[in-house]
Amino acid sequence: ANRLGMKVYGYDPFISVDSAWNLASDVVHVNSREEIYSQCDYITVHTPLIVDDNPNVNTNQMICKESLAKMKDGVIILNFARAALVNDDDIAEALKSGKVRKYVTDFPNDKTAKLENVIATPHLGASTKESEENCAVMAVRQLRDFLENGNIVNSVNFPSCDAGVFTSSGRIAILHRNIPKMLTQFTGAVASLDVNISDLVNKSRGEYAYTVIDVDASINGKLADELRNIDGVLRVNVIK
Repeated sequence: ANRLGMKVYGYDPFISVDSAWNLASDVVHVNSREEIYSQCDYITVHTPLIVDDNPNVNTNQMICKESLAKMKDGVIILNFARAALVNDDDIAEALKSGKVRKYVTDFPNDKTAKLENVIATPHLGASTKESEENCAVMAVRQLRDFLENGNIVNSVNFPSCDAGVFTSSGRIAILHRNIPKMLTQFTGAVASLDVNISDLVNKSRGEYAYTVIDVDASINGKLADELRNIDGVLRVNVIK
């Protein structure tokens, strides 16, 4: 929308500090949905479906008769998030009266798909032939990178960790709890076997952490067992 020359307003009650830093400087951050409703000619919703007694948190049928009344005449609403964010009966009435000029959604149903001034598309934007092939190739490459190098990319639960292509004599990857003194115990276990560490990468995410250690010798079973016996270690993967 910025590239089209539009002035963009954004509202997110749960925005994180990291997300805030990544916002374009010309996005106007507002403090309530009401500001979006009253100021914007195009309103696009990007939110999960949340059913909550708190009206500032609840998103179930957030686009309804009450919120539509606060919008500009001729507003255009785009919904590519969840079907239940919009009340079908209320949007139908608003379209009929001209309050809403267009309703664009990829959640068409028997009612909305037949309404005049509705642009309905299937909820399959990521399922083109090209994207499916690209996803398959990406998944294979990332799995191969994990098996051959111990790297984790785009994990849902674990931290991303890139130790590069494996070129040392030995490499071991450790999934463990994100608690104090883990690295001290890992390096101590390696040193106790008179093995030198050439590189070490450690990343954490929430309660989990992931450490990749490169050494100047092949990893033997004794070192792997030493690491597995450390309290807080969940899995040890010997790359070589």
